[in-house]
Amino acid sequence: MSMYNYAKRSKFESAIKQMQDAEVNGSELYFVLVYLAREHGLHDLAEAMLKNASEDSVHGGMYGAMLGKGKETVDELWKQAVRLYKVEATAQSKLQKMADEMRSAGEPELAKCVEATIEEENEHARRLKAVFDAHGIAY
Repeated sequence: MSMYNYAKRSKFESAIKQMQDAEVNGSELYFVLVYLAREHGLHDLAEAMLKNASEDSVHGGMYGAMLGKGKETVDELWKQAVRLYKVEATAQSKLQKMADEMRSAGEPELAKCVEATIEEENEHARRLKAVFDAHGIAY
């Protein structure tokens, strides 16, 4: 049985929404703290928080699916994944343009931070592409 949209059909929709918000917000805070812990060289703390953040994100995703977010059918899921791929695959030029604008405005440190994300965004696209290729999904 699919849990997609299940909470919307139950008397617990409000509780599930509260739990989804808590998991998503908690995950965001964990991710912020991961970044800050790394800045301070606290790599063990960052690693622990990264795992917690990832798991909380998945919990938030589960609750979100229960609330009807995302896509239920396999075809819709693939289509949404392809849309995400397209965002990831075009991120480099957009991020570089933003970084260039920041640098031109006298904010080289901001520009470096934005540029530091570009290769990971490219890797996101490569990961998705590999999965699409393995499943014969057009992108």
